[in-house]
Amino acid sequence: MAGVWSLGGEGRWRPLTSTGFVSEADLHSLIEETPAMLPLAGTPRLAVVGREVICGRERADLLAVEVETGRPVVIEIKLASNTDRRRSLTQVLGYAAYLRRLDGSGLNALLRTYLDEHSYGSIAHAAKAAAEADPNFDEATFQAQFEEALADGRLRAVIVLDEAPADLVDLVGYLQDVTSDRLALDLVVVTAYEVAGQRILVPQLIEPDRSQLTAELAGSSKPTTASEIVRGSDAFAATIETVPPDQQAPLRRLLEWARELERDGLATLYTSIGKGRWVLNPRLPGQSRGMVSIWNDKGPYLSPYRSVFEQEAPNTLVKLDQTAPNEIGRGNYIKTAYDDSLLTLLREAYLEARNSRA
Repeated sequence: MAGVWSLGGEGRWRPLTSTGFVSEADLHSLIEETPAMLPLAGTPRLAVVGREVICGRERADLLAVEVETGRPVVIEIKLASNTDRRRSLTQVLGYAAYLRRLDGSGLNALLRTYLDEHSYGSIAHAAKAAAEADPNFDEATFQAQFEEALADGRLRAVIVLDEAPADLVDLVGYLQDVTSDRLALDLVVVTAYEVAGQRILVPQLIEPDRSQLTAELAGSSKPTTASEIVRGSDAFAATIETVPPDQQAPLRRLLEWARELERDGLATLYTSIGKGRWVLNPRLPGQSRGMVSIWNDKGPYLSPYRSVFEQEAPNTLVKLDQTAPNEIGRGNYIKTAYDDSLLTLLREAYLEARNSRA
């Protein structure tokens, strides 16, 4: 978790204590007014089109659409003071299931009151306003994408908290790994601070620590003892001499590829130390997940994480699927040769992720 630190009069840096939010409605309003503060995977622009939207027997806190894709976005907000934050997950999935049954005209009708209050003739008009005179925005294209997204059941569900319980993070991570590309699920924590009389908000996209999961798979001998995760790549490099001589050069090549990512600011390296197997994780900067892991499992192996590619580097994923068909999966070992063409494309994916966030 990130934080805000302040330099005190004694010359020492100290973390600030978060001030929290007055109520969930307070955070609702902040996100409704400035949806761009949500650091969602793929950095979509959002147009808010509904608040307290009736979805069956309950009400969704906020409803939005992605300006670039037309995909509906359901946003559910819970504060730490709410003792049932895990319920936010079932709620947001329930809202997505309800919206899945509507077509474009049905969703416009559902949101009619909110759209009228904000002088939007339709959801497409709201998206056009959020595009802010973007010359690339075309209302007819958006409408077609919006209708297609609803017909295909493609939605994004976002849970916004001021604190994220570990069990909820794990549940979200599990659903991210097993759901199809029709449902994108994001978990965001927004922390509030008071600095020099001004209110500061720190939004963060939260991901489960997949490197910890990888470490456990690498061979923790006791269920109650987590495998060690250390910063950097030296611990991984030290294991290369444990493999047969003919496997050492390919491992060093993958190690140097990962170190080059870190030197260029495209990744941060962590090593998971298991029982007889070691994993080098090139994490995306500022995140606890990466697109691939490098294994020393008595030899070199590359393991991809398709959901991360889909969210962070979809354009490069298309190229990878052409170069290595059916190889970019969810934690499998890539069987295609680890040659220059593959490593160049994998580096391109990390570049795409950085450029999209920039």
